[in-house]
Amino acid sequence: MTAMKPLAPGKALSHISHPVAIITVNDGKKLNGMTAAWVTQISIDPPILCVSISPKRHTWEMLKGVEFFGVSMLSKDQEGESDFFGSKSGKKVDKFKAMGIEPFMAAHDVPLLTGSVAGFVCRKTHQVEQGDHWALFGEVVEAWKGHDNVPLNFFKSGYHSW
Repeated sequence: MTAMKPLAPGKALSHISHPVAIITVNDGKKLNGMTAAWVTQISIDPPILCVSISPKRHTWEMLKGVEFFGVSMLSKDQEGESDFFGSKSGKKVDKFKAMGIEPFMAAHDVPLLTGSVAGFVCRKTHQVEQGDHWALFGEVVEAWKGHDNVPLNFFKSGYHSW
């Protein structure tokens, strides 16, 4: 019989597997995106997603001024995109251009990443501040299927594909 071992709550959270996504925004002046490993489905009818975003992120500042945002669920082949969009500030870098990515422009001029497992255009419905992040809820108004590929996940501080 295997015994459970005590672990600090913050460290224990790394044992939750998360899908990796790029949250995208178009404020009419520029496109931007950021990596998020905290994305989940909240409702089927209507279809609602929730993403968790730090208010320190430039993407959060851009999201506050728009009605729609995008969610691109990354495939196992998009670790590079995840690393880049998660480590560079959109204040200083045009991430799409720097990565040589031509975004797929979906409804409401929301950019999505080609090569993703799926892409969603969401209309903001609600946001809640919790701890050091904001939970942003969005009703899915348009959805796209990418290539049939294995999704990218984040678990115990590293990438995994199952």
